[in-house]
Amino acid sequence: MHHVENPDRLTRALSSLKGEKIVEPIKVDDPQIVHSEDYVEKIRNIKGEEWIDADTYANDKTYETALYALGGALKAFELQGFALVRPPGHHAGKNGRAFNAPTLGFCIFNNVAYVVRKKALKHVAIIDFDVHYGNGTQEIFYDDPEVLHIDIHQDPKTIFPGTGFPEMVGKGEAEGTKVNLLIPPRGSDDLYEELFPLIQSILEDFKPAYIIFSAGFDGFKGDGLSSLNLTEYTFYNLGSLGKGKYSSGVLEGGYGIGLERGLPAFIKGLKGEATDYVKEKSPDSVKSRFFDYLEKEKEILRNYWKI
Repeated sequence: MHHVENPDRLTRALSSLKGEKIVEPIKVDDPQIVHSEDYVEKIRNIKGEEWIDADTYANDKTYETALYALGGALKAFELQGFALVRPPGHHAGKNGRAFNAPTLGFCIFNNVAYVVRKKALKHVAIIDFDVHYGNGTQEIFYDDPEVLHIDIHQDPKTIFPGTGFPEMVGKGEAEGTKVNLLIPPRGSDDLYEELFPLIQSILEDFKPAYIIFSAGFDGFKGDGLSSLNLTEYTFYNLGSLGKGKYSSGVLEGGYGIGLERGLPAFIKGLKGEATDYVKEKSPDSVKSRFFDYLEKEKEILRNYWKI
């Protein structure tokens, strides 16, 4: 069976990070601090190979592997490092599929959410830049005012999971702490550059004690599962958002060139290493659509943030 979410992903990722210190993950045993007992039991009881849904496969090793992924995310947080783990997690909600998504999108347990819950973190910012909306993460923390969740993703009208619109801002005391920023298909580095001042303003207003990146590299030009055209320029600048702060990252998507070129650029940005990447520009028609989105997003966000 060939599936894009396969062990070769980590081989590619490790090859792109030669010279970096590698630490073995730990295995944990309490995914139920994030997920329902019923969902955890469903994964634990998988025997042999089976498809959980149309996108997500599993076998009798999946449960244990997912526990190592949770532990890897935890270890990365403690070391202020980056967790190269699979399966990914940001589509996994409390009971599995989140916000009526059609599938789990390759995910099993929510690695980033586990860190927040295990460490009982307060005033934490999660920045999710996978090309797909992190519906599971946002669902888990939708009513939690201690978690600022900024999610930058391709227009959900054009890609899985079909949700993640600007109007989804959280509920109750958490209203305004969930931020969804949309990029039209064929968008490139120049559009993300327009978002960085907005993100910085929200971070400065929120003043997070911690930043955790849900780091997907599937928006890299030619990676295969999106319609965006990002380059090293954007991923370096995304990493720079965590420079000098208590920050860590967890791998989400990225299946080819994104892991080979986007991931090392992100790590360089996170470490503050000086470098010079060339910015790619979007077509004028795409920029026009993006600015229509941005105007609407700012109109919503001004109700909650000094932007």
